[in-house]
Amino acid sequence: MRKKLLLDNTFVSDYDSELRAKRVGPARRFAQSFASALVFVSVVTIEEIYEKRGREAARELAAHFSVLGLHVSDALQCGRLQSRSSRRLGENDAWLAAQTLRGGFGLVTRDRRFADVPGLVVIRY
Repeated sequence: MRKKLLLDNTFVSDYDSELRAKRVGPARRFAQSFASALVFVSVVTIEEIYEKRGREAARELAAHFSVLGLHVSDALQCGRLQSRSSRRLGENDAWLAAQTLRGGFGLVTRDRRFADVPGLVVIRY
């Protein structure tokens, strides 16, 4: 079975910055492992990129990866995570954690806040 990865906004932003600067950094080096994985981005990440870089950047991101939508089960999981945690995640991070858990993904990120989420597979780059 192929590994399934969900890319966090930190990874997408770092990868994009490295591409625009024409340099190879941690994100681009990690991306070399994508060939053997199923790689997804969340609609949440697409929205974050829209805010940061605009509509065209968001559309380009959506065109390059499979897009993971939100489901009722994500809302229930997100609510459970936020209500049971002494350290709440930011709203977008809570949605990503819920999607990651539902889909059996590894979450590709450098964000340390995800370490407190029980059962979440965090892949640091």
